[in-house]
Amino acid sequence: MALKFRTTGMKKSTKHRIILLVVVFLAALVFFYILLNRHTTPNVSQMSTPTLPTVSVNSFGTDQLLLHGYTSKMNASEMTDNLIPLDTDRKLSFNVNTYGNSIEKASYEIRSSDSESRTISTDSISNLNKKSSKVTFDTSFTNLLNPGVKYTLILNLTSGRKDIHYYSQIVISQNSHMKELINFAQDFHNTSLSDDYNSLSRYLEPSNDLSGGNISHVNIHSSINDIGMNGFSHKIKSEPIIAVTNMTRDTASINISYILEHGSKASYLTTEKYRIRYGSPRMYLLSFDRKLDIIPNYDSFSVKNKSLLLGASAEKPVVSSNEPGSVAAFVQSGALFEYSVNQNRITSVFSFLNDPTDPRSLINDHDIQILNIDASGSMDFVVYGYMNSGSHEGESGIDIYHYDSSLNIATEEGFINSAEPLSYLRKNFSELLHRTSGGRFYCLLNRNLLGIDLATKKTDVIIKNLKDVQYCVSDDMRYIAWTSTEKPDTSISVLDLSLDKVYKIKASGSDRLRALCFMNEDLVYGTVNFANLDKGYMSSLNIVSFKNEKLTTIKKYQKSDVLITSVSSSGNSLVLKRSRTDGTKISSDTILDTLSSESDVVSLSTATDKDSVSVRAISFKKLSSDRSGVPDYRVSALALSDSTISLDLYK
Repeated sequence: MALKFRTTGMKKSTKHRIILLVVVFLAALVFFYILLNRHTTPNVSQMSTPTLPTVSVNSFGTDQLLLHGYTSKMNASEMTDNLIPLDTDRKLSFNVNTYGNSIEKASYEIRSSDSESRTISTDSISNLNKKSSKVTFDTSFTNLLNPGVKYTLILNLTSGRKDIHYYSQIVISQNSHMKELINFAQDFHNTSLSDDYNSLSRYLEPSNDLSGGNISHVNIHSSINDIGMNGFSHKIKSEPIIAVTNMTRDTASINISYILEHGSKASYLTTEKYRIRYGSPRMYLLSFDRKLDIIPNYDSFSVKNKSLLLGASAEKPVVSSNEPGSVAAFVQSGALFEYSVNQNRITSVFSFLNDPTDPRSLINDHDIQILNIDASGSMDFVVYGYMNSGSHEGESGIDIYHYDSSLNIATEEGFINSAEPLSYLRKNFSELLHRTSGGRFYCLLNRNLLGIDLATKKTDVIIKNLKDVQYCVSDDMRYIAWTSTEKPDTSISVLDLSLDKVYKIKASGSDRLRALCFMNEDLVYGTVNFANLDKGYMSSLNIVSFKNEKLTTIKKYQKSDVLITSVSSSGNSLVLKRSRTDGTKISSDTILDTLSSESDVVSLSTATDKDSVSVRAISFKKLSSDRSGVPDYRVSALALSDSTISLDLYK
């Protein structure tokens, strides 16, 4: 009998099928990885240099202003930052620095400066004188302009297929001594920076209250040596830009801006402000103010005595740190930097200051707001106002960025185009800005709370038409509290933007509630009895916390026969103005936040640099006192988006 043997285990055909499935699976993994990630590598670059022409004017025999161009039409009634004084002949000369652009056409519009922005006159300019990198032309404005009345001038230039617009207010001067007033400001400026500055002492009003040695900010009450920068080597690095900002029949307010160089490495953006009254045989200097702000570069920072020295600056830098205080981000001279304590490294995260010799790089018509910063140094921030260069050059708007510290890349997540300048956005936009970890951006624009999905660019209007007395925002911009009406209401809504959670605080009986302010992240609200509803006087004040996602009352202020007429906050304290129930005023009372008494891990301070000049500094608790010298320096890359978020809510 023949024996038959049966093989054990898996059949060959089954093995082949499994191997085939594994190969297909691996191939699918590779395919889908490539498919899903082929667009995720950002197009990384550095901030490009400016390209648009600039325009200056010649008025009263002096070159004035430096107008920067907009690539889209702006709301003319809001463009009030510049002023051109016209002589009674209504003539004006324009000088265009083309920077290599061809100028084919030029025209202008004159509009009323009120909200209606009515057209007064329009005309094209045919006498373009082109020479090398300059284009000049003259014009004489219509007799419809009344002396002493401000109008808006819009100069339109056509370069290739691009229309560029320049805005300024104009006014026919009723001041017959405008030329002499401008000349006096120029002479004072030149003399203050010369060795003969002592001759200016007769115009000053020195005060013993001002300590000497702080050359970054001087005024008419400073010492003559501080006015003349005695002991501080300096020279003018750029042509001064003169701007008349206001005028009456015998006075004028005049600004002079320029770049001042100290030594071979430090440069300062310098602005002088004058208010002068004409007199004969002498002029009267009514006020004088000069500010120096260092233009940061790789060599301008140093570490000393547990502090990062930033350089001489009249303006306080805006500073934000992560919770442990190991990384701090700060805004100085319109640029965003980050300092890492552990790595002893400065990173230039965002800046238009790519060439300090180019006046277009130094246009400081934008603000930077730091939204948050985590333990690694990654952060979210917003740039808003005029864009000096880059993919949105010549536009006004709101640019939303995320900076990844590990990759050293700042990625643009969305750009909101605006027809309004920085001065408008400061008043109507920057009060609440918040970005969640899930990629949702909130902003309070024109008293409307907007939520924007940065991935889909979809925009939702969450709250409409809020009035000042109706809402308040926490310092960290995480919470907004509001009532449904301007008067005290039956409830207060509180939105936690990070969690997208709404809390409701309800009044009892006939009482009404007022949202007052926040102390850090705790809401302060008042209770108004029905009898005091018209005046809004409060019978009690409450402070509630939202920690651990629970609404908890942590303090209640109430005193017999006492009403709270108003509440104001300052730092970690509340000041309560009070009266008796019969209307008699009594002394104010104060509530202190004792839980926030710990000193900050990062704080602003002043220090003295190697030239014995008073400079701004950021002090770090975590910074070793042994560390000193110049920190490492790097520049982040940019990953720019081609998407624009359209909002139609500026009116």
